[in-house]
Amino acid sequence: MISDPRPHPESLPRVARTPFYYGWIILVIAALASFASAPGQTYTFSVFQDSFIEGLGVSSTTISALYLLGSLTAAGSVIFIGRGLDRFGPRIMLVVAALTLGLGAIWLSRVDGAWQLYVGFAIMRSFGQGALQLIPSTVVSIWFVRKRAMALALMALGGSLAGGTFPLYADALIDGVGWRSAWIAIAITTWGLLIIPAIIFVRSSPESIGLLPDGDAVAGDDGDGDESATHPGYERTWTVGQAMRTRALWLLIFAGSAQSLVGTGVMFQQVSIMTSKGLSTSVAAGVFAVFAPTAISGQFLSGYLASKVRSRYLLAAGQGGIVVAMILLLSASELWQAYLYGAVLGVTMGFLMNTNQVIWPVYFGRRNLGSIRGVTNFGMMTAAAFGPLPLALALDITGSYTPGLIAYMILPPLCGVAALMAGNPLTGSSGPAGGQPVPVQ
Repeated sequence: MISDPRPHPESLPRVARTPFYYGWIILVIAALASFASAPGQTYTFSVFQDSFIEGLGVSSTTISALYLLGSLTAAGSVIFIGRGLDRFGPRIMLVVAALTLGLGAIWLSRVDGAWQLYVGFAIMRSFGQGALQLIPSTVVSIWFVRKRAMALALMALGGSLAGGTFPLYADALIDGVGWRSAWIAIAITTWGLLIIPAIIFVRSSPESIGLLPDGDAVAGDDGDGDESATHPGYERTWTVGQAMRTRALWLLIFAGSAQSLVGTGVMFQQVSIMTSKGLSTSVAAGVFAVFAPTAISGQFLSGYLASKVRSRYLLAAGQGGIVVAMILLLSASELWQAYLYGAVLGVTMGFLMNTNQVIWPVYFGRRNLGSIRGVTNFGMMTAAAFGPLPLALALDITGSYTPGLIAYMILPPLCGVAALMAGNPLTGSSGPAGGQPVPVQ
């Protein structure tokens, strides 16, 4: 995806002659893509869960099991999505993802059995949580280096706004037109949001239009609080094979698993958990609205700290917030307690989300980032796939979500230790012409 890093100002294409760095336009489209991922995210399925149970006559455990299988299928597909991103570029892949996500929503509007629901989950998770999370964060990481952490935080505004508004939008659609027609409306919304902007504005990399990352006149330090050095035309670069042979990659994948597993689990079951505590579905949906702005604050906090603190330390520190959020959820029985839980979970998830996006190009460079992120996202999505199942099993076996929430508290401390153990990648190649690997973190 990255071509000759040397800009040629005298022959810049028209698209690069904006009075500001063109990467900011890319960032806006990436934020829009992150927002458009909402139909494939757990918070949207949480709103539809009771409709699936009533409309299809299946149990909560069956829904969770189908969601698990669909998410595991999506986790496998994201490896190929990452390779496709490196091969075909973000413009084609964004259009394909938006089209397929909309078709998946239409499929869900017509399901009448368990196997059809599995197919719908697989499509929506592959192209919602998978493609429309992988592609935007990867392309922003390619267009920004020194400003990467803050640029990713800005991009994530799209996803955070979706988390606050889309559950309410879906809930209103279900009340207004029924759950099947709601999915058709969601498909049309997805297509309208993303397809045309992606076609018109997206470009693969700054180098592809004669620019350098961040709009710099010469290549510079990559920032991100890391001990790295670059010079014009030189950049640390890893192939996916080299990255997979490092201990750091696997430790960091595991370190991000608590965020994926616990976050997906509680958000998928959130409406059911809240109603089991005597709170209304509108309150449960309102917690998503609290989650959104607090997630934004967590993202910007991570973006600010990433230039001062090594990313693996931030990843370890964020695990404590997950444990605190689970304690608050266990005790939540009143409106203010539910909202406090939503605020703590939002800050924590936003903080960890941004940190997890920043850390991969810092460790492994930009050139093969799509393929590398395909592998890392496979790990994260596999963890997310198992997220709802412990809570569903706890409810079916004990009649309460409490054992599942307690079990969720075991994983974050282990993930914190893994992040601290990640250390530095020690082997690899650097730059388009080769060179010695540059130590990071």
